[in-house]
Amino acid sequence: MLDHLVYTVPDLSRAIASFTAAGLPPTPGGRHPERGTHNALLRLGLRSYLELLAVDPDTDIPPPRWMGIDLAGGISVISRWAVHAGAVQYSGEALQSGSRRLADGQLLRWRLSDPGTHPAVDVVPFVIDWSASGTHPADRLPDLGLALESLTLEHPDPAAVNDRLLRMGLPQKAIRGAAPRIGAVLRGPQGKLNL
Repeated sequence: MLDHLVYTVPDLSRAIASFTAAGLPPTPGGRHPERGTHNALLRLGLRSYLELLAVDPDTDIPPPRWMGIDLAGGISVISRWAVHAGAVQYSGEALQSGSRRLADGQLLRWRLSDPGTHPAVDVVPFVIDWSASGTHPADRLPDLGLALESLTLEHPDPAAVNDRLLRMGLPQKAIRGAAPRIGAVLRGPQGKLNL
C-alpha cells in the first residue's frame, strides 16, 4: 500500500552525500519546475521508495511550496507519505496531474491528491496513481537492500486521524504525540536507519 515516503531535506546534495556515505547512494530523480523542488530516490522494495526532496536552488517559485517543505525549520523530516491509489478507498477531490523529466529525457507522469503546502507534517497520506506513465519510479531504481521496517504516526488528536485512515481502508494507526510526526525505521545491509 505504501507508495513512498517524502523526506524533506534542507540541501539535496548534502543529503545525497550523507546517504551515500552510509552505503545507500540515492538515484537522482529530477526537477518539479511547477513546484520549485528537486529530488533523489532510494528503492524500499517493490513499487515503494524513499524520496529525498529539497527546494530547487534554481527555482523562482516562492513559498509556500508543496509537501510542507518551507516549514521544516532547516531540518530533515518525513513530511508526507503516499499510498497507491488502487489500494485505498479514496473519495476526496479529483486527482491532480504532475510530471517530471528524467535524466534520460523520458517524462514521468502521475496523478495525485493534493499533498498541500501546510502543515509541516501531515500524517494522513496523499494518494498517487502512476498509471499515466505505465511505470513506477521504484522499477527504475537499483535494489540496495533497503526496506521499510516500521512506520510510526503521531498526532495530538489520534482518534480523528485514525478515523480518516480507517475510512481509507488503511491498517496504520496514529498514536498520541505532542505534534504531528511521521517516523520510519529503514533496514539495510549496514543495519537500521531511523528517520
